[in-house]
Amino acid sequence: MRTWSVRAACIAAAELLVLSAGLAGCGSASAPPKENPNLSDLVDYRSGLSMLREGRADEAIQILLRARTSSPRDPHVPNALGLALLFKRDYPDALRAFSDALRLDATFVEARNNRGVAQMEAGHFEDAEVDFQAVLDGPPSPEKANAHYNLGLLHRRREAWRDAEREFSLALADSPDNDRAFRERGLARMKLDDLKGALEDFLSVLKNEPQDSVANYQAALCLLSGGRRDLAVRYMQRTVSAAPESDEGRRARRFLANEPATPETER
Repeated sequence: MRTWSVRAACIAAAELLVLSAGLAGCGSASAPPKENPNLSDLVDYRSGLSMLREGRADEAIQILLRARTSSPRDPHVPNALGLALLFKRDYPDALRAFSDALRLDATFVEARNNRGVAQMEAGHFEDAEVDFQAVLDGPPSPEKANAHYNLGLLHRRREAWRDAEREFSLALADSPDNDRAFRERGLARMKLDDLKGALEDFLSVLKNEPQDSVANYQAALCLLSGGRRDLAVRYMQRTVSAAPESDEGRRARRFLANEPATPETER
């Protein structure tokens, strides 16, 4: 199962989680636990996952702790617990949970990728890179696309824009429908002054997500830089319509009101 981000699967959370540890892809939500727990254990596990998808992280944690007690050798349970803790931004406990999953199964690539996300969120960039690279150096797996994406986010935090662009491109090579990777690559290309490439990426996002405020706003900036003010105004208007209270929406309103402020490129 693919692991994109806690926000994607759990309906909200830290910015980076969206990028990588989603419940919709934690490897355990669709596959039965390896040690075939009894029915009551399986119900606890599945109930915890359902609650996490609904954003009920506190309840999910309690149920998954119970499942962990009754099924202590199943690595999927601490992995799911780690996702719930990640949702709560409890990075130390999330790291412990993912590490416990890896002690039970050192080949559990979803848990290793998720631990990398927790390391990144905790500011342990070197340790995060080790985990992401371990996924990439391992056998073929759908998690490789996620690891490239997460590594791109890590390079973004380091402001290593060329490296970030490369990793997002590799993620897209494996998963060409990943709108998040298009958006992030576009932002990296903006930093590299590749406005043509950035505009192509933002337009790719808008094909599937026409209300994406970041892509609309950044597309407007690219068009302004290319002298297409007429089109830029339309994308600014779409930004305001899509998310009037977002940072992008407020900046777009200032631009449309002809306030003496140059549109900002930061998100």
